[in-house]
Amino acid sequence: MMKSKIKLGAVLLAAGRSKRMGMPKLALPFDEKRTFLEVITAGYLNFGCREIVVVVNEENQRLVDASKTTDSRIKIVVNEHPEWQRFYSVQLGLNSVNPGNSVFIHNIDNPFVDNALLQKMAESLSNDSYVVPVCRGHGGHPILLSSFIVHKIVNASGHSNHLKTFLSGYQRINVKTENAKILININTMEGFRKFKQLP
Repeated sequence: MMKSKIKLGAVLLAAGRSKRMGMPKLALPFDEKRTFLEVITAGYLNFGCREIVVVVNEENQRLVDASKTTDSRIKIVVNEHPEWQRFYSVQLGLNSVNPGNSVFIHNIDNPFVDNALLQKMAESLSNDSYVVPVCRGHGGHPILLSSFIVHKIVNASGHSNHLKTFLSGYQRINVKTENAKILININTMEGFRKFKQLP
């Protein structure tokens, strides 16, 4: 459970077409009972996030509506232009978060939520910064945006920005972790099969 005094939310990016995977990643089975979507949203709710915004495309919206994701703290936002840059999905999600919240950005292709790591990231955040977990010298997921940066992204013009380029204008805080799962991106069936073999 979260111990931080700052207000925290999460945006889950799941608007991609998943062409390489061949099926929507949010519907991939994490185990016998839960999908990627259900595991990730439950992880952030258990951590203590006040709200979670899931950004989906129009096709995936039907899957979300049919899932067990009924908690009132979870909002579904439809990206009608998934062909646009990822930055647009981030903007849509952040625009649906209550003002003043700092926000985790989590990709649907990484179904792991480490509460201890989230806590450490929240404790490291400063007013005008963003936090990136780092394992073996490589940045991973999720990232945490301060409410100041959230405001800047929401009000940025255009949809062709790259998130990494946009964030380069702000202070980056690295949080080291030994949890190599932050580096996982499951984009293909081969990658999914490797995931199922993880301990």
